[in-house]
Amino acid sequence: MTWSTVRLGSVVETLVPQRDKPDPLTGEIPWVRIEDFSGRDLSESKSGQGVTAEQVRTMNLRVFPPGTVLCSCSCSMGATAIATAPLVSNQTFIGLVPRRDMDSRFLFYLMGSMREELQSQATGAIQQYLSRDDFRSLRVPLPPIGEQRRIADFLDAETGRIDKVRVARGRMHELLRLKREGVIEHFLGNEERSVDLVPLKHLVEAVTVGIVVTPAAWYVDSGGVPALRGVNIKPGRIDAKDLVRISQEGHLVHHKSRLRSGDLVVVRTGQAGAAAVVTPDFDGANCVDLVIVRPGPSLIPRFAEYLLNSSYARRRVAEFAVGSIQSHFNVAAMKAMPVPRHSPMDQHRIVDEIDKATEPIDTAVSLMRRQDHLLAERRQALITAAIAGHIDVTTARGADV
Repeated sequence: MTWSTVRLGSVVETLVPQRDKPDPLTGEIPWVRIEDFSGRDLSESKSGQGVTAEQVRTMNLRVFPPGTVLCSCSCSMGATAIATAPLVSNQTFIGLVPRRDMDSRFLFYLMGSMREELQSQATGAIQQYLSRDDFRSLRVPLPPIGEQRRIADFLDAETGRIDKVRVARGRMHELLRLKREGVIEHFLGNEERSVDLVPLKHLVEAVTVGIVVTPAAWYVDSGGVPALRGVNIKPGRIDAKDLVRISQEGHLVHHKSRLRSGDLVVVRTGQAGAAAVVTPDFDGANCVDLVIVRPGPSLIPRFAEYLLNSSYARRRVAEFAVGSIQSHFNVAAMKAMPVPRHSPMDQHRIVDEIDKATEPIDTAVSLMRRQDHLLAERRQALITAAIAGHIDVTTARGADV
């Protein structure tokens, strides 16, 4: 199937938001962020933030009209949604307003199929970025408008089926998570009532914090030292995706935040309280804006990990967390957290019992993650093939390539 190829700037108008952030954000026109992206259509701010018509006028804000395809041009590069109501945002996004020869839904899928290309073209040592000119110069296929709409109809139906399966699996994943929590709670019990409680500081060598002041000033594109951030810490595990690196100079300057195998790293902001043991892979790494707990001889790291991720610890974190928009947990609150005093032998026994009971659940979750990854790959491959004209959408059969 042969289609013409054109510069994206010839078939869309590009809208770049203003740099200044309005204050207050209490108006009726939604102010959207990457956290608001969920599915194809976007019409509101989940946090209820918005700007007024007066702010739009006095600050000369760019309003994305309905039908605009919003595409992330920095963080989460290539994340895409269609505005179904007037929206305003910061410079995380660029607005692509289709002209007569471009269908909004086709453009949505087109930009989604180009995420890897967008990421490869992005520049910036601290945060990758694509400019308006970069977007305008992209070469894109341009089928006839009727064919664009047929492709969009086909992808709406096919990706919708995949998305329904993924949503159902997401509910199953959540049930498994709750079951796992219940198992852990069974073995930990109501620790605050069953044994003596002592402040955590009495069971550890140290509690400190990672790099807080302008950490991005030390980021490097290659080499350097790995640095864990909140995005890398999940309850009970470390995710190396989106890992940043800091210079050797920064690592030397911030020697207090160097990590040792067996330390615990705890999220301070966002999913406050999520904790994971530092594995040998990250021994000697650094960290950014995380609480670092270095257990003493009377506290087993795995026991502390289970405890800090339990509902008991989450209640304590919520009690001491501060911040109206994002929960924020500090070092002093961590030191003061009451924790049960068990002998190391009892801690090892409890960890072994929890490991044995949660192993089949973890195996099921691991299998589901692999299957979810395959579903996501299938979805992306379907979009890429349809956009490239490798699928005859009138018959839903793969065309010869």
